[in-house]
Amino acid sequence: MWTIILHKVNTLTARIIEHSGMQSKPRRFTTRTAAIIAIVIVAIVIVSGGGTYYYINYVAPRPISCTLPSGRDAIKVGFTISLTGTYNVEGTKSLAGIQTAACWINNNGGVTVNGKTHNIVLNYYDDQSDPTLVPQLYTKIITQDHAQFLLAPYSSGLTGAAAPLAEQNNLVMLSHGGSSDTIWTKGYKNVFGVLSPASTYFNTAIDSLKANHPADKLALLYSNDAFSVVAGAAASRYARQRGLNVVYNQSYPSTSQDLSPQLTAAQGAGADDLLGGGHYDDGLKIVQQLSSVGWTPKFISLLVAVTEPKFQQQLSGAANLVTGPSQWETTVTYSPTEAQTAGIPWYGPTQSQFVEYYSKQTNAGSPTYHSGEAGAAIIVLANSIEKANSLDTTAVRQTISSLHIMMFFGQFQVDPAGKQSGHSMVLVQWQNGALVVVASQVPVHR
Repeated sequence: MWTIILHKVNTLTARIIEHSGMQSKPRRFTTRTAAIIAIVIVAIVIVSGGGTYYYINYVAPRPISCTLPSGRDAIKVGFTISLTGTYNVEGTKSLAGIQTAACWINNNGGVTVNGKTHNIVLNYYDDQSDPTLVPQLYTKIITQDHAQFLLAPYSSGLTGAAAPLAEQNNLVMLSHGGSSDTIWTKGYKNVFGVLSPASTYFNTAIDSLKANHPADKLALLYSNDAFSVVAGAAASRYARQRGLNVVYNQSYPSTSQDLSPQLTAAQGAGADDLLGGGHYDDGLKIVQQLSSVGWTPKFISLLVAVTEPKFQQQLSGAANLVTGPSQWETTVTYSPTEAQTAGIPWYGPTQSQFVEYYSKQTNAGSPTYHSGEAGAAIIVLANSIEKANSLDTTAVRQTISSLHIMMFFGQFQVDPAGKQSGHSMVLVQWQNGALVVVASQVPVHR
């Protein structure tokens, strides 16, 4: 059995979310196989009527039975994760991904250091999506539980609260759920990003609009949390660099429940398309309230929420044709063969192996990109420890700094500040109840 320390908290009452259908349909992306390096820009079918375009209760996952092989020392990995609170959807998926990757490693030879095999052992607490709890929990993880390595919490805000503790205690921390570029402007030497930075999230959507509808007017509306502000501001800059017309660019307080004034203002500014959002709850609010203000953008792309199956389950038909950036999808192919062709070492489970292990967890559902990026953090850590042939922070830190590998999640490589530079993102869209990759830089299974 894994050694797991869970911080028990009261679960939040699930909100029942009502919605009404949209009056007309936004653009649908059609799909086709993408070539490596070339971003897919798909054909557009223009339908008649209004000029609308078509581009073609929290339940914690129970880990699979993963009996640790006997006779091995433990490598204790400590972290907090949001199992309740605002980020419970993303946090629950992330935990399932972490558990999956750790189980695969332990069942497939463990981590070898100086000829001795070790098990990855997880030590975590529920941070309740509350940044004020993070410092005290990480202090406990470090000083009382004696974790040897750290994962960051989910979200840029919570990662920002945890990162100073990693620095002060000289422990390597891999960030799987915090992508704000500002994290890597603090001079941290121990904090490394696994996922593409927030400043790149909307690039593929903007490239697609530039290629197909360069005359469109864009509205940007995003939460004022650390991650979303960086993503939204970067999208505005990139859109203007690409020659697109941004007619509305505003953030809103992350606690806001009524976004109808901002949505009405964006519509009044003459915007054709809407990009923005924040985390899961933001995406729900925006789609629900678009209907209430009577605005159906021709194209919608929202952060984080769109990739979660619950988005479509809770919104039903209202989710149809909404797009969003994704760090990873199960239909995007990365393989040892591709790694060999590219001259990059491969490490860890294949895509199908990760999905198979993940599927054995009770209540985990289907893996999302939050599952993938969180599992990838464990894969990177295990590989770095083996390459360093050491459990020493300095040795492992230096190895991560120079590491360039391919795994089921894609490439991993960081810049001198520790920010991810090798990973590629995709654009996904809900089409008739299925989440489809519509633009990618890597091959996609059909």
